[in-house]
Amino acid sequence: MYASLTTAVLLVLGSLAGSLALPLERLPPSNLRSRDVDVPTLSSFIPIDEPLLQLIRTRARDVSLKSWELGTLAEAYLEIDWPQMSVFGAVGVPPARNVGGTDNPNNISTVLELANYAIAIRPVGSVTLFEDGSVGDPASLGVAMLMANWTKASRPDEAHNDYDTPVRQQLGYVLNTAPKTADGAISHRSEQVQLWSDFIYMTPPFIAYYGALYQPYVHQWLVYTSYDQIRLYRNYLFDSNVGLWKHIALGSFTDDGHWSTVGMQTGNGWAAAGMLRVLATMNQTTLGYQPQFLAAQRDLQNWATEIVNNIWAYQQPDGSLLNYATDPTTFSDSASTALLASVTFRLAALPSYLRGPPANATVDPTLNPHPMIDMATLPTLTPLKPESLQAAHLARDCIKRRLNTTDGWLAQVVDPYSFSKQQADGKSPEAESFVLMMEAAWRGWKDYILQEANNER
Repeated sequence: MYASLTTAVLLVLGSLAGSLALPLERLPPSNLRSRDVDVPTLSSFIPIDEPLLQLIRTRARDVSLKSWELGTLAEAYLEIDWPQMSVFGAVGVPPARNVGGTDNPNNISTVLELANYAIAIRPVGSVTLFEDGSVGDPASLGVAMLMANWTKASRPDEAHNDYDTPVRQQLGYVLNTAPKTADGAISHRSEQVQLWSDFIYMTPPFIAYYGALYQPYVHQWLVYTSYDQIRLYRNYLFDSNVGLWKHIALGSFTDDGHWSTVGMQTGNGWAAAGMLRVLATMNQTTLGYQPQFLAAQRDLQNWATEIVNNIWAYQQPDGSLLNYATDPTTFSDSASTALLASVTFRLAALPSYLRGPPANATVDPTLNPHPMIDMATLPTLTPLKPESLQAAHLARDCIKRRLNTTDGWLAQVVDPYSFSKQQADGKSPEAESFVLMMEAAWRGWKDYILQEANNER
């Protein structure tokens, strides 16, 4: 069924192997399939050139000034440059403590630079990591700050830096001072109780990482709180009519549109990406196989999957998503397209016990990866649709076409400061970071399915 397309891709890739400088063992094997989806295009196995990625890194750093821009960039740097140190790495929680030396493979210098910058500009007396009218956004820098504190003993020039006090104050502010709904959902805004889907990317991953970092002494309540905040937010923002999240609820104004990323689409992208970071963090703790936390992981997988499975139904012919996915009058947005492609690649590379069986697969009910747990008591896993992964590849192709190879800017992006408008100059900090995340997730997916295919030989 898939042989002809796979064979064609292999033949073309084989002929291009020299010019692409790809070692033969990295070419896709003949039995390559991922979740019953064949490689949709040749470019599915062609990376974005490193010089262009370096331009994108530079552009993102040049224009990232707001708290959430810096926090998002720190995560993008971590995933693209130091993947083994991220929560998606094989041993990402806790990460290595020795990061000293420029030739150290765990040298997280770009992430540390952002943490040090945040410390340098933080006003005296502040209880958050960044002066901001948002509760959630400053917390996006929390993981970078925790990593800086975790590794500072290996960096003599920075061993005197106090990262611990600011990060504790940030956590305390979020948990104990910030406004909340009556049922405990932490407000995204500081001046009123208002819930934004963006919050899911900014704050729960920080809370989860804070609770998980000092293993084996895992702070169970913090890790579970990160999940519970997502659950509470979903109760307010999930629109069951279309299977997507609304952008803003409660407060002096609301936004019921299904924003893709920074716009409505990005809102769904922020939410799904945050869920996966919490899921990956939780899975790497000693709590990961306890029934309560295994159930939480399944919820997070299902909630992220329902977003991507539903949102790709609105994909445009060129591979992009609209700023408000369900509103055909809105513009095509590259930022949300890149972010949601990254989420889809991450979902496709989850361990099998977290992502469920492939569509239409016959599953042996006697197989149980956790024999001490009654799997029937856990939430049923929602499979990632084959069409969703195909859509992510088409989206990545679209992003590659929209990247300016001369200056590194991604074109046709939403204005991050006015989420219903397109960015006039096309220079979006978070859009640049999303491209880095997309490529990092694509690399993770590619390595995962290559390993799966090699295991089947």
